[in-house]
Amino acid sequence: MQHVLGRTDVEVGVGPARGTGLIAVTRSALFGVSFWRPGEVPGPDAEETLGWMRVPPEVLDMADEETRSAQAREAAEFAEVDAILSGWQERGELDRRLIQLADWVERVETVYVFVEREVFSKSDAGSNTLTREGRIADLRRRPPHTWARADRLFVVWAHCLFSSGRSVRFEEFNGAQLSVTGLRGFLLERHAQYSAALGRPPHSPRALPLPELAAEVRTLQGEVDRQSPFMRYRRINGLTFAKNEYLEHFPLPRDPQALPDLIARHGEVELGIEPTGRARADLHCMAVAASLLDARTSAGNGHGPGHGAVGELLAAIVLSAVRATDSDYGMSSSVRDLNRLRGVRPGGPEGTLTLKKGDFVCCCLPHTTRMAEAGDATGPILWRAAQRMMYNRWHFAPGEFDREAIPESRHYFFPPQVPDIAAHADHRHGGHTASRVRYSIRAPGAQVWHPPFTVFGHGYRGCYDIRLVRMEGPAYTLHQMREAVRHCSLVDELWRTLADGVQNATLPVRPLTGFDRAWYASNGWERLSAYALATQALPMPG
Repeated sequence: MQHVLGRTDVEVGVGPARGTGLIAVTRSALFGVSFWRPGEVPGPDAEETLGWMRVPPEVLDMADEETRSAQAREAAEFAEVDAILSGWQERGELDRRLIQLADWVERVETVYVFVEREVFSKSDAGSNTLTREGRIADLRRRPPHTWARADRLFVVWAHCLFSSGRSVRFEEFNGAQLSVTGLRGFLLERHAQYSAALGRPPHSPRALPLPELAAEVRTLQGEVDRQSPFMRYRRINGLTFAKNEYLEHFPLPRDPQALPDLIARHGEVELGIEPTGRARADLHCMAVAASLLDARTSAGNGHGPGHGAVGELLAAIVLSAVRATDSDYGMSSSVRDLNRLRGVRPGGPEGTLTLKKGDFVCCCLPHTTRMAEAGDATGPILWRAAQRMMYNRWHFAPGEFDREAIPESRHYFFPPQVPDIAAHADHRHGGHTASRVRYSIRAPGAQVWHPPFTVFGHGYRGCYDIRLVRMEGPAYTLHQMREAVRHCSLVDELWRTLADGVQNATLPVRPLTGFDRAWYASNGWERLSAYALATQALPMPG
């Protein structure tokens, strides 16, 4: 493709390639577009012939030369793949590692990787060659010397990537061709980026074995998160399934210096908290005041608006994030009752594993003006999004426990840990289509530059968040992602304050109420004091 772009002496035709020297072009739902060498018969997975190409002979010569060179490099690197597999087999580790691999691919939404003309996929909605169609199970029944070359590479690739940053790394290869040289290049690139972010003197780890290189990348990743002025984030392409990691210069601390106007005003009017200019300290005071107010209302059998003072404070943070990023709507989700996370013993998963979707809550709120065109559809859109987030939160809840502590029957995903920006999210995801999520930002907490959110002896990641949505363009910018991260810091402070109060019995924390089907059906957001404040003459963020 690199050699034919821009040339005027390339012929393209429609229909089967019937002459000599023609490159057949085919497509299939799983493999996409494929190009076949002149004279090569398309394989059985070619569902449709799109046409053919005739290119000058010197172009074919150059392609052959480059292919031979790439194959020579790949063969030299591939010896390490076979050596790694042999070592696992000799030590009696191979079957355990295949079982691990089958489990890992179930912990991410989509795996969609090519090795030459072989596809390795896992999708709830699409093909699943790895587990549902039994590709990994078949490998367990045979010694590795009988495996296809593509299978040997995939197994080693997966273990190296998991070692470098868990199975979310798999998604960085979605829609791409996998090779040993590509795997080593990927790890070397991450090593170089992380070292540069930490200000480390450059050095080349090229001679390291792949497993050792992957382990070094994992160590550097943690140091980047906690010590560097760079924040890791991901860009998600809904068209290709690709989720690629980048670094953004965003020095610590990543909290707002002072509370945003809407949240500060809400604290003054509804909770009697005068802002001091220290965002986390002010939010902490507001969380305490809101919790005490809910306790008094409950003790006096008062009838609040259905979402309580803590819910009002959470809503103020969400609405502030929506306004600051010019989003159509935004949300934050978590567990309704922190007491439900208590295990039989400190750090145990028993409480978490009893939770159902309805035990989670999502505060999903519209912009005060941007969703006017949605009219009566606003409530259903928000409720569909909220339901999806409640399900996601249930899906993520066990993700930070040891694997052996989770029953085989309990499906779960590893929770998101770094912020992401998504585009075209409504093209392949039914939930996003129903909620008109074209562009989105997700800022998860507890953020990786802070300790995990710890309650009843166990630390959680990805257990609350700020998520923002645009139903049409333009796409979000990095500036807006930073705003989402700053607002997630305030959500983080809210939940940490409540968790401390629950664990130490210093605060009468009630379960979070409201934000259920009836609340959304009755336009409950219109009864929020923060929503009323947002419709007044507060200046829009610049």
